[in-house]
Amino acid sequence: MKANPIKSRSLIMILMVICGPMGFVSCNDEAITAVDDERLRSYELIALQWKLSSGDGQIIVEKKLPEYHFRNDSDTIVEVIIEPLKHLEGSSRFTFNDSLTYAKLNYPEIQVSIPKELSLLSEKYGYLSGGIKAPLRQEESFFPFSSYIKKSFALTKKTMLTTHYTIYLRENKATFLATFKETTTGETLDLDGTWTGLFFNHSEAASLIEDIE
Repeated sequence: MKANPIKSRSLIMILMVICGPMGFVSCNDEAITAVDDERLRSYELIALQWKLSSGDGQIIVEKKLPEYHFRNDSDTIVEVIIEPLKHLEGSSRFTFNDSLTYAKLNYPEIQVSIPKELSLLSEKYGYLSGGIKAPLRQEESFFPFSSYIKKSFALTKKTMLTTHYTIYLRENKATFLATFKETTTGETLDLDGTWTGLFFNHSEAASLIEDIE
């Protein structure tokens, strides 16, 4: 008996319909598993090194503060206190060259030493310890200045005070190399980038006391 070609083609089509979706689901499951495995991988920072590359260095940033105005209309002496750094902070920001890979890392954020003094760095990678610390993150973080300025004036009766402050900040730029280790397999991952930090350098002030007419 000869096989019916119409029935044969129908059987083949039925098998393709049955097998096709199964194969698709299998591939899709593998892709999902790979993504899940990547999310489950945990890392820890095991080393952070620093160096000065071309384009790194230090510049001085000038910041003029709003004028301070005080007026004593009374008949007694009034003490005036000015703290120009009270509402200012230093900053730190790590910019990874491979920001996408860093963004996918699952690791506990920690505080690391940052180079307040670029004289500690050279053209070869080296380590830092102690000093000012900041979170190892791509978002900008802030920390209080290590310096503090407090200026007091005794305003006599019927006088007014005007004070101008200019704050000079050190903007440091350096190259870093962060080494992470996968906690299960022990595999290491190196990610480099550029770091920028802002620190207090010095201040200049000019004050004028005048009589109130």
